[in-house]
Amino acid sequence: MFNLMKKDKDKDGTRKEKKEKKEKKERMSAAELRSLEEMSLRRGFFNLNRSSKRDSKTRLEISNPIPIKVASSSDLHLTDIDSDSNRGSVILDSGHLSTASSSDDLKGEEGSLRGSVLQRAAKFGSLAKQNSQMIVKRFSFSQRSRDESASETSTPSEHSAAPSPQVEVRTLEGQLMQHPGPGIPRPGPRSRAPELVTKRFPADLRLPPVVPPLPPALRELELQRRPTGDFGFSLRRTTMLDRGPEGQVYRRVVHFAEPGAGTKDLALGLVPGDRLVEINGHNVESKSRDEIVEMIRQSGDGVRLKVQPIPELSELSRSWLRSGEGPRREPAHLDPEAASPAHSQVKTEEQIAAEEAWYETEKVWLVHKDGFSLATQLKSEELSLPEGKVRVKLDHDGAILDVDEDDVEKANAPSCDRLEDLASLVYLNESSVLHTLRQRYGASLLHTYAGPSLLVLSPRGAPAVYSEKVMHMFKGCRREDMAPHIYAVAQTAYRAMLMSRQDQSIILLGSSGGGKTTSCQHLVQYLATIAGSSGNKVFSVDKWQALYTLLEAFGNSPTIMNGNATRFSQILSLDFDQAGQVASASIQTMLLEKLRVARRPAGEATFNIFYYLLACGDGTLRTELHLNHLAENNVFGIVPLAKPEEKQKAAQQFSKLQTAMKVLGISPDEQKACWLILAAIYHLGAAGATKAGRRQFARHEWAQKAAYLLGCSLEELSSAIFKHQHQGGTLQRSTSFRQGPEESSLGDGTGPKLSALECLEGMASGLYSELFTLLISLVNRALKSSQHSLCSMMIVDTPGFQNPEQGGSARGASFEELCHNYAQDRLQRLFHERTFVQELERYKEENIELAFDDLEPATDDSVAAVDQASHQSLVRSLARTDEAKGLLWLLEEEVLVPGATEDALLERLFSYYGPQEGDRKGQSPLLRSSKPHHFLLGHSHGTNWVEYNTAGWLSYTKQNPATQNAPRLLQDSQKKIISNLFLGRAGSATVLSGSIAGLEGGSQLALRRATSMRKTFTTGMAAVKKKSLCIQVKLQVDALIDTIKKSKLHFVHCFLPVAEGWAGEPRSAHSRRVSCSSELDLPPGDHCEAGLLQLDAPLLRAQLRGSRLLDAMRMYRQGYPDHMVFSEFRRRFDVLAPHLTKKHGRNYIVVDEKRVGLGPHGPARPSCLCSDPSRQLPFLP
Repeated sequence: MFNLMKKDKDKDGTRKEKKEKKEKKERMSAAELRSLEEMSLRRGFFNLNRSSKRDSKTRLEISNPIPIKVASSSDLHLTDIDSDSNRGSVILDSGHLSTASSSDDLKGEEGSLRGSVLQRAAKFGSLAKQNSQMIVKRFSFSQRSRDESASETSTPSEHSAAPSPQVEVRTLEGQLMQHPGPGIPRPGPRSRAPELVTKRFPADLRLPPVVPPLPPALRELELQRRPTGDFGFSLRRTTMLDRGPEGQVYRRVVHFAEPGAGTKDLALGLVPGDRLVEINGHNVESKSRDEIVEMIRQSGDGVRLKVQPIPELSELSRSWLRSGEGPRREPAHLDPEAASPAHSQVKTEEQIAAEEAWYETEKVWLVHKDGFSLATQLKSEELSLPEGKVRVKLDHDGAILDVDEDDVEKANAPSCDRLEDLASLVYLNESSVLHTLRQRYGASLLHTYAGPSLLVLSPRGAPAVYSEKVMHMFKGCRREDMAPHIYAVAQTAYRAMLMSRQDQSIILLGSSGGGKTTSCQHLVQYLATIAGSSGNKVFSVDKWQALYTLLEAFGNSPTIMNGNATRFSQILSLDFDQAGQVASASIQTMLLEKLRVARRPAGEATFNIFYYLLACGDGTLRTELHLNHLAENNVFGIVPLAKPEEKQKAAQQFSKLQTAMKVLGISPDEQKACWLILAAIYHLGAAGATKAGRRQFARHEWAQKAAYLLGCSLEELSSAIFKHQHQGGTLQRSTSFRQGPEESSLGDGTGPKLSALECLEGMASGLYSELFTLLISLVNRALKSSQHSLCSMMIVDTPGFQNPEQGGSARGASFEELCHNYAQDRLQRLFHERTFVQELERYKEENIELAFDDLEPATDDSVAAVDQASHQSLVRSLARTDEAKGLLWLLEEEVLVPGATEDALLERLFSYYGPQEGDRKGQSPLLRSSKPHHFLLGHSHGTNWVEYNTAGWLSYTKQNPATQNAPRLLQDSQKKIISNLFLGRAGSATVLSGSIAGLEGGSQLALRRATSMRKTFTTGMAAVKKKSLCIQVKLQVDALIDTIKKSKLHFVHCFLPVAEGWAGEPRSAHSRRVSCSSELDLPPGDHCEAGLLQLDAPLLRAQLRGSRLLDAMRMYRQGYPDHMVFSEFRRRFDVLAPHLTKKHGRNYIVVDEKRVGLGPHGPARPSCLCSDPSRQLPFLP
């Protein structure tokens, strides 16, 4: 022992001597250090991470009395080239200590050490980008090593209990730095994304108050008793939110007097949504239903009613009564001002004088960070202001401000506050549009026209504007006769299909939680109700309800942004016959988050069906599925619901699902097969996997249950999951082309070097993917028909923009969320192409000169940053090229490079799409993040910045053999109810690599769509890359776009009024940026829900700007949006020239359509029609 102590003393003495020699050495000056670092950077071998020896030596010097400062959030902005606050401070993290100097030294060298190494690296970044094969690693301090080590540690899912030590548990989000130790700084905040509006003013800025609309006019009706003994109307009781005299919100019972089930016209004068106020002159608002029924019964042969429409349905009632009682107005394409019913109402002289006085006072909106405020622009003649400045006076408090001209926008008169069409605004600007949306939303008016598109604000409750009786108010109407509504879009598309015999598509766009899927269901319900045949039960209302019940159970799950979010994309196609009735239907799905069944972001849940199944009340079924005793731990995080009311609701949903599957013709054996596979997935999660050593199950008793349910032995199941031996048959996929550095042979078999948990996750996701594909096939079997169909109506529903920050989460977005955001960006680009690019090209071809002011250029850099392909994409080579590629292609390449990391992936991505020298702020689609492995991507034309966490993305791109073995395992099952289902599908080749479900097709139109999708996967680049997991994402979206772009497109923009979590509550007080103090002082009886008034103006502005609806409306107002060929034009409008019709007859054949002219009986306004006989295309505004 004494010898050891002597050796330690000798070592200490040696260290002391070396230290003294080092201190005597002449230190390099700051200029020499800077020169050395810049030279190293140019040569491409500079790495800021010092050697471990130097790091250990630095750690040994902690005892010296040097100034220590714990890094603050601003100190960790390593990627912020404008910040040098981290110089000269000691940063403690995980035992690493970076060098520091005293504060006096810092002050003395501040001039020479201007900026850190990373700051100077930005100046020479262009030199490094010229040679893309030279890998320049991301610069980071010792913070990096700690986060990398933290990311490697696994953390259990929030839904699972504490795992046993030998079980590996992991969630998709790494939970980095969740509980830092003492003395360790928390990671700095995310990089600041460009904000749309940053101006603040030294004043009390308030949003304008939401003024409740005037109560709709009362109508008096006198009805006669019919021979059947009734009066032809029905009573409906419901509860509505109302306000008391002091602004308090309360519920009250309301009775509606609406047309009866057999009354579809205006004979009674009643419309859906009419609130019963009086009967025979007696007020009945406070009476019970029995008392009202008794008063009607004693009315004799006639009854006098006084009714009033509720605010939600006031526009529908007004437009329907006007179109039914008054003369039909001219078509909107002949008079654009007739498109809005507001313009059809004659204004009084007082109203005209009030509007003139308003515009003379030069009312403006002052745009600021938190929204906009109403102000009056003062006369410039009396002021001496610098050029570009204006003086405004705030209306709410009289404060006077000098602001830039760009900070004010013209305000419209109060008569425009609730216009039905935003394109009808006198001053069309962002603030005016937002103000109109707020006023309409405060009046419970959820739908608004935006030129040819519809804008829908997601409701916070269950509005009364969706019912079968409301549907019949739109049946057979033209667009100009309909108030804005989702049913109006369906009717417009249906009418256009019947008139042109052309396929139609309705595309829903917007953020997650914006109500796209709900609107999609209303669209399908309307078409099934209006165009459904009583004799044809192919697509009845019951079937569409059953369809969405099944899709919601197997394809939806709670997320941080939505309590019932859709986790797949779909195209629902309705095929119509010549009579305009639904002949058949089909559905195709893609981009399913199959990995969610086993791994998902922290704090989120798995698919709904697992919670339904675990809450099943059928004891026999639970016993057969071995669900009577549930496991304490589940590595997939699949655990039963805790609250009794949630369990009861889930059990009811399971019973409802069983009924829906029966309606769709799914037999009991087919249902049982589904339950067996789902229960097997649960038991696989309970079995778990070992963390180290041989790859195998951690708890074999649960694995035995899974094997029994799947109809195989435990050895067969273990071999399919862990040994990676393809079992022949359909599993012919070779991994040789994609073998990376970690894909070496592993004793038990060949394939990628994956952990046991990753193999288990692969099997679970493969089983669920096969089950979901099977269910879509069974649904299409129930919807198919052999009837001849003429044209189709396609409805596209995809998950909306995913941004965890909007849901109040600090985690980075996942790869699956990137895929959904990419699909939304592609659909928005399609909207831009149809709305702007194609129209401008048509005007150019037809020699139509139009000058469009303030039309911003298209910026789809976010799409290119994801899917940009190079001409060498088909080359199977490890060589990297200098040509720019998107993230999907870079992932495909990096997985082939030995030792590839996420940092190298991001460096390549930023070298192509990152900020360049001279770029203005926000021009680049990519921004660096202060967190390791994170980056920011600006979606929706740079208005929605999402931070992504790339940790584990390289492993995602590798094929998981366990996933590929899942189909064969089901086909070889000893349980006939399972094997028969999947053996029947084995013959239909997986041409699309299992990425798109529902290609069986039941009609000739469905087969044509399936052929088009297969062509997308088998031609050109897709023929080589179709089996790549990354490239499949692009191919699936390509197939979706190619399918719908051949049709006439109708767009519905679904906006999120408030950023809130899935629980339905605003995520923070910061999201309530509306000043509600002035909005709560409302008179009683306005029927405005308090939650409807709390709109997030900045969030709404970002969605409006990202959708490009403002530019679309400007082009709609100035251009010629409607067009048709001359033959169709003559067929529809030759009735305007009766003398020609009488002379030649209606069946007269025109030899040369180019010689057809309008003649002297053309339209009264020649400016509304522009035609080019050489192209046979007239244009109608």
